[in-house]
Amino acid sequence: MTMMESFIVTFIEEVCIFILWSKISLRNKDILLENLFIILIGALITSITGFNVYFNMGISYLTIIFLVCIVYKKKIIRTIVEFFAILAFIMIMQLICIFIYNKYIGNYQGEFLISVFMQLIILILSLVIYYFIPILKKYFIYDINAKVIFYFIMNFLSYVLILKIIWNYDMNLVLNNIPELIVTIITMFSINILLYFYIIKVEQEKRESKVQSKYSELLRNITQELRARQHDFKNHLNVMNGLIENTNGSELKEYIDSLNNSMTVMEDIIYIENPIVRAIIYSKISEANSENIKFLYSVNNSFTNINVKDYELAEILSNLIDNAFEAVESQEGEKLVSIKIYLEGESSIVKIINSGITLKSDNIKRIFERGFSTKQGNNRGYGLYNTKKIVERTGGKIQLSLEDNITIFKLFIK
Repeated sequence: MTMMESFIVTFIEEVCIFILWSKISLRNKDILLENLFIILIGALITSITGFNVYFNMGISYLTIIFLVCIVYKKKIIRTIVEFFAILAFIMIMQLICIFIYNKYIGNYQGEFLISVFMQLIILILSLVIYYFIPILKKYFIYDINAKVIFYFIMNFLSYVLILKIIWNYDMNLVLNNIPELIVTIITMFSINILLYFYIIKVEQEKRESKVQSKYSELLRNITQELRARQHDFKNHLNVMNGLIENTNGSELKEYIDSLNNSMTVMEDIIYIENPIVRAIIYSKISEANSENIKFLYSVNNSFTNINVKDYELAEILSNLIDNAFEAVESQEGEKLVSIKIYLEGESSIVKIINSGITLKSDNIKRIFERGFSTKQGNNRGYGLYNTKKIVERTGGKIQLSLEDNITIFKLFIK
């Protein structure tokens, strides 16, 4: 092929890659021009480096991966895995098209017009997949151990590169063994995908177990506190009896009011249906008391019908409440933080309010970026980023508003 012909074929192939990539991961609809720029650069590099097979693949693939990492602010390891997984899928479709052509039409020898026609068929199939076939995006969002990701990279990379090298070195070797290659690639691809899902399941179970272990202790503390209060009930009755006999009744009323306030806090916690929410609220009440923060809560939702795991729910609530506590810790006067959990239509709402306008206007747009934090220290700036990632994975959203000297985060979880 000439340089222009190579550019056209590669351009269509990379459009197919980005269509499928957008289905599982690249979900930002506002950067179409950036995607087009990446595709053009990748196709241009492929066409001008066609003189060397190894240099051609290496530099063009690395350029696409590098640009996607910059534009979408994605991690390099995940980007590599996603790119080569989609590329392997595209190659399977290409082999199937070539096999059908050889069997029913003629002998494929890499002709330009036939290559373009096959790529256009794959483009149509990619659009069908994008618009009509559901993809479980939640499986592509979890962070997995780096060592496991490395093994997946090596697997996908080796399959794709070996096939690409064979194709460019001796096309007939591929053309003469298309059925065997298709079966082999599909088998290896399926095995890797199944292993990927299995590892995700194991990782989720580990996180679930960790969260349950962490908050089960808090739930036991709630039970012990209830037992202690029940044990002290006789003492309270004796005190009230003495007050009745020795006072005019005003001291008795004050004592009953203080006792009632104390019991109300614990009763409200007990009636929270979700044990994770119950444990977190209980722990944050104690923390707020020690930090002299007025912490209010209202929970009218059990989170039974949302697409969020227990460890994700714990991460969301802990991150939001902790951020609110940090925001008011240096305030003078009353430090107020409140959380409201309720249903609104088909969404579960988590609304966090803290006193004061605690965000500068310059930081509002960056507050959900990975690694961005208004506080000093290492390993900061991931709480709100992770929260936003979990919420958006469910199809929900986060709203941030500053009004009447208060800061409000409102989460819509589906």
